[in-house]
This record gives sequence, structure tokens and C-alpha cells, in this order.
Amino acid sequence: MSLVYLSPANKSHSVQSVVFTLDWQGELSDATLTELQSLAPALKSNFPIHSLQNSQTINFGVTADAQTSNDIRLAGIVFSRNRADGNIAGQLAMMRTNCAIVLNDYSRWKPTIEAVMRYFKIILPVILKEKTVGAIGLQYVDKFFWRDDPKNLNLREVFRSDAPYIAPNVLGQVGPWHCHHGYVLEDLKGISGMCLDNINLSGLDNLGEREIQIHTTHQVTLKNPMRLASKDYLQTIESVQNILHLHNKDVLTALLSDEICKKINLIEN
Repeated sequence: MSLVYLSPANKSHSVQSVVFTLDWQGELSDATLTELQSLAPALKSNFPIHSLQNSQTINFGVTADAQTSNDIRLAGIVFSRNRADGNIAGQLAMMRTNCAIVLNDYSRWKPTIEAVMRYFKIILPVILKEKTVGAIGLQYVDKFFWRDDPKNLNLREVFRSDAPYIAPNVLGQVGPWHCHHGYVLEDLKGISGMCLDNINLSGLDNLGEREIQIHTTHQVTLKNPMRLASKDYLQTIESVQNILHLHNKDVLTALLSDEICKKINLIEN
């Protein structure tokens, strides 16, 4: 078999999307969400569209004749930008307990993290006035497309036979499959806190075509939550994200065969 028929999601890499997350301790107030909404002009050049997200709570009475009441409240604000085809290119979602920056146009790490830190520099002073940041996360979705009959795809040429992140049984599968698991790292160098890794691998059929998806999520629970008084909170976030990015590369290098690593320029990304 030749892997010439296995195409990564992009020409030079396999990243379909990358997500940066921050979790704070407790819920943001309505006043803080309103203040975050007022940041629209500062974010407009990167995220020209914004919308409010509402949540609805339905309370049912314990008796048959009790009245049902609906409680609608502001859940968060989503800022976004679209591609020419109308699909989302990037999104900044600020919710009551967390925020997520979703980028579907990833190219290289350095310009990406620089842009993300500019967004955090705008929003975090507002958030940290009320809450502390307790967790930092990074998630990648890598995807490959098999352009031949699925029965001709040899997974032993895609993944390393001794990869610690995949069940050996997967390597002999011809039909769809998945292998999902997670674990906690307490000794990730440069991190003051515990890192939860989730590595979810799937072989799926989409419109008659086989896809291999790799979802890697790394979330650090900080030993010392960040406060507004922590003058170096931006540097801390950037440092943790850089470490998680390198850690993610190590995971993929240990998972994928040399030929696949070469195909997606893993060492250079």
C-alpha cells in the first residue's frame, strides 16, 4: 500500500482546527458580561460579528397542577468572523464560566499564539476584575482523508505499532473504529499544576470516504489560579500554551509513523 492516497486536512499540515480555552472559578455576573459585550469595537477587526447567547431553565412543579416557569438569562457573547464561503473561520466565545477561541484557519503556531494573546489582552482585564482563572486548555483536531477503497488502508503504516495512545486492536481494523482515553500528568515540565490529556482517535466513513480524526485535548488545572493582581498573567498563559503545543507535537510524533510525520511537516510546525 502507498500512503500517497492519504491526504492531510491542509497541504502542509493536518490541523483542521485549534481551540484555546480558559476556565474561571465561578460564574461571571450580568454586569461583567455586559462589559465584555462593550468590547466589540476593540475586537471588530478580527471578529466583526457578535451575538448574544441565552440559556433557558424550565422549572416543572412537583404537582400536576403546578405552573411551569421559564427563566431566560444571558449565557455569554460570541464574536466571530466568516470565510468567503460563509463558514466560520474564527470564533471567540465568552461564557459565564469559560472562554474559547476557535480557529479554523490555522497555519503556523507563532502567528497563531501571537494573535490569541492579543485577544486575551483585551478581554482578561474585564474578567479578572471579578474571577480568577483556574485552568488553561489547548485542543487540536487533526484530520486525514483516504482517497481509495477503505479496505486498502493499512493503519499499521499510519500509526506506530508501539504507540502508547492507541489500542493494538485498532491497527487491524478495516471498518470504522474509535479509540478514546484520557489520563492525568503531574510532572509536565514547566507547568505548575496537573494536566489532563484526552486523546480521541477515530476512523469514520463520510459520504463513502474514510476519514481519520485525531482529537487531542490538554487542560492544565493551575496550582495557583491567576488574579488581576498577578501582573504576569498574560506571560503565564502564553508560557503554558507554548508548553502544551510542544507536548501535543510529542504526542503526535509518538503516535504517527515517520512517513506521516514527514507528510505533515510535524517537526517544522
